[in-house]
Amino acid sequence: MPQNKSHHFVPQFLLRFFSVDGSSVGLYNLRSGKIVPGASLKHQACRDWFYGRDGRAEQALGHLEGGASTVLRRIIEAGRPPKRYSDDHRVLATFLLIQSARTAQAAAEANEMADKVGKWMLRNALTDPELVAFLDDVTIQLTEPAAEALRPAVMETPVILDLKIKLLHNVSSAPFVLGDHPAVKHNGLYSGAEVSVLGLANVGLQFVLPISPDHAVVFYDEKAYSLGSPASSVVKVASAGIVLALNEFQWANAVENIYFRPGDDPASWSPAPGRIAELRKDEHVSVDEAEVKMEAAKRTKMISVQTQRPSRTLRMPLFRNRIAPPPLVNVGTLPLRDPDWACHVHRLTDALNAGTVSPEEFHLRTMPPRFLQRILKERARVGAAKTARPVSYES
Repeated sequence: MPQNKSHHFVPQFLLRFFSVDGSSVGLYNLRSGKIVPGASLKHQACRDWFYGRDGRAEQALGHLEGGASTVLRRIIEAGRPPKRYSDDHRVLATFLLIQSARTAQAAAEANEMADKVGKWMLRNALTDPELVAFLDDVTIQLTEPAAEALRPAVMETPVILDLKIKLLHNVSSAPFVLGDHPAVKHNGLYSGAEVSVLGLANVGLQFVLPISPDHAVVFYDEKAYSLGSPASSVVKVASAGIVLALNEFQWANAVENIYFRPGDDPASWSPAPGRIAELRKDEHVSVDEAEVKMEAAKRTKMISVQTQRPSRTLRMPLFRNRIAPPPLVNVGTLPLRDPDWACHVHRLTDALNAGTVSPEEFHLRTMPPRFLQRILKERARVGAAKTARPVSYES
């Protein structure tokens, strides 16, 4: 059976939630400013052989998307997020990380990082001035950056399972839009920080993913922020201004296109032209060298590789800080929500990559305690139900 060479980096099922007829979606092209009221879903957010020609990554994504599609449809129909520590919670968290890692923007960042780190290493290793000067004329890229990012994203899921989930229910006059890099990260505790604090284990992490014009899923550090009522997993958003502020994250992170529900007035969901230019930024990765103090008062050079936020003018509405941001000492000591758990997952990831633990053992040993408690309770409940079931005898 021939392979499909057109690989989507935003799944069609997610785009379909922004469609009216199930086959087309509104499109705003960032480069030209052109609006297409009914662009074919089939040809959106895709590139030929984006995940490689062997088909393995595309096949794996198909399995993940099947489960994620069911979970998102349930969220929209029920009007509430998955129950915390449920299977749907884990599926949604995995989809969030996969979606954050699989896009054209993520691939561009990976290539930019490879180019800058590679050239930094060569400049420090080469002794011939002509060769060093030649580096400015070459570009270092990964062979298949999108495919290479998928496996780490799946393995990092345990790191974000402590984040709280809520559903934003948009009842305002402004609809949510979807960029071609829709799962966006932010850290409201450290707005304006000079170092990146968007690591999955960092204190203050926030994730936002629009899943329809009327709904967006948020994952966030509940020790750092309050969001809506503590008693409810749903936050109603009645302010069009707040929706526009959330939409700005899509505009800032997208590479080529913004998608919207056909028929929605562009004036209700798009920023002013000047604001669009302010949100956009070409450089996503910075590589810096600094001298830092290590143990026993020793000092050493450290290379700092940071994925930059697209714009420092972005502000995440609705969230209220519950804590003061812990101080940022240096890149090597960024504050983590649970350092022991992050190190535990990191060690097991290294062991999995080295082949010293199996995927099954990795999955079991990186299952957070609250998830294990839920699984054991469900097994006990099922066992009790089987024991209590009356036995019928046929004559």
